[in-house]
Amino acid sequence: MKTRLIDLKAVWLIMVCAVCLTSCRDNDYVRSIPASATAVMKIDGAVVAGSHKMLSLLPFGDKTADVIDLSREVYAFETVDGNLGICARVKDSDALLEALKTVTTSDVRKQGDYRLADINNSWAVGFNDKSLVVLGPVSVAALPDAQRSIVRMLKQDEDASIMARPMYSKFDSIDSRVAFVAQVQALPEKFAAPFMLGAPKGANASQVAVAAGVDIKDGIVRIDCQSFSFDKSIDRELKKSRAAFRPVKGVFSQSMSHNQLFSLFANVKGKEFLPLLQSDRSLQAVLMGLNTAVDFDNIMRSVDGDLAFMFSGMSQDNIAMTMLARVDNPVWTADVDYWKQSCQPGCSITGSNGSWVYRGGDISFSFGLQGDVFYGISGETPASIQQLLKPSQPIYGEVSRMIAGNRMAMVLNLNPLAANSAAAGGMFDILKPIIDNVKAVVCVMK
Repeated sequence: MKTRLIDLKAVWLIMVCAVCLTSCRDNDYVRSIPASATAVMKIDGAVVAGSHKMLSLLPFGDKTADVIDLSREVYAFETVDGNLGICARVKDSDALLEALKTVTTSDVRKQGDYRLADINNSWAVGFNDKSLVVLGPVSVAALPDAQRSIVRMLKQDEDASIMARPMYSKFDSIDSRVAFVAQVQALPEKFAAPFMLGAPKGANASQVAVAAGVDIKDGIVRIDCQSFSFDKSIDRELKKSRAAFRPVKGVFSQSMSHNQLFSLFANVKGKEFLPLLQSDRSLQAVLMGLNTAVDFDNIMRSVDGDLAFMFSGMSQDNIAMTMLARVDNPVWTADVDYWKQSCQPGCSITGSNGSWVYRGGDISFSFGLQGDVFYGISGETPASIQQLLKPSQPIYGEVSRMIAGNRMAMVLNLNPLAANSAAAGGMFDILKPIIDNVKAVVCVMK
């Protein structure tokens, strides 16, 4: 009996080892992603196979399923120097070579166990029997360096790859067929700022990360995300700050117009939210100019309920911001006359009865109260405050319905963003083949 038990243990051990070895072989190609990658997206191969847009991630068109193993995930990543990369498992290296010859803009050359080429004089391509890596876009002059980088990636062992990083293991906690984990520094600045809310003042965007699952339905990309940090003290502060965010009621969910680029929705008590806002350098830069004209901090302290920031511009010189917030006991209205008297030379505040305009040089900012709603808007006071609350052409109804119930929601309207894709950069470029022609991206934090 004892001998039989030992035999069963031996069989069990062999089976476990076999499973582990098979798993390792399946993931061999992932070690081509460098450990220094600042963002990594994992896409179920079946999702790639079923989407014409996602197939554009790879250059082989109808032959993709013959040369790339789409039973495994396809990875997109961003390198520390800002290049974008694709990593996939090779199914048939000989067929891949023949397919590459039909799309490459240079001869495919052999370097040891690796094949190297380029596509459209801007994307470097390299592969071996296990892994395909595409890297770019780069200039023609930089292609040799990019190809050398690919060779290093294909050569590196697991310890030098993303597989040795906690970032890679974070994928295990994301239940989605499309998922990404990114350092906040890999995101465009305007979109990164909300993820830094709650981080200690000294923390930088390389120390805070975002883990997210992605779903696409009815023309809307929904991203369910969570900010975190591998630094325990920073992560503790991020988790602590979540108490300041209450479920959004959706009061302003239909206030984003079709031509606004980006919006942030939350529900907060201003006195608790203000310290988080003050510690976020990017958002403070946006609001700093307001604090020189009015006591914006005091206005924020009166907020108690839904809050929305909406932006039409991308650059610091073209913020075009609208702010809407539910307020309670706005005692700051008694200070407006003092603000008028304290204006710097060349500046002024005019208006009365809950509607004022600040003017200074080329800048004007209108603010006031409509019942229990505070409004602030770049430029002159609109003809109708109701037009701010319910514009004639609001963002899509599917988007507004996703906002309520979450701790925070961010919306990217892709119509104006398409013209500004260069300004968006980074992870937007990784997402582009997936979200091309999609109407909006909604990022929610539960």
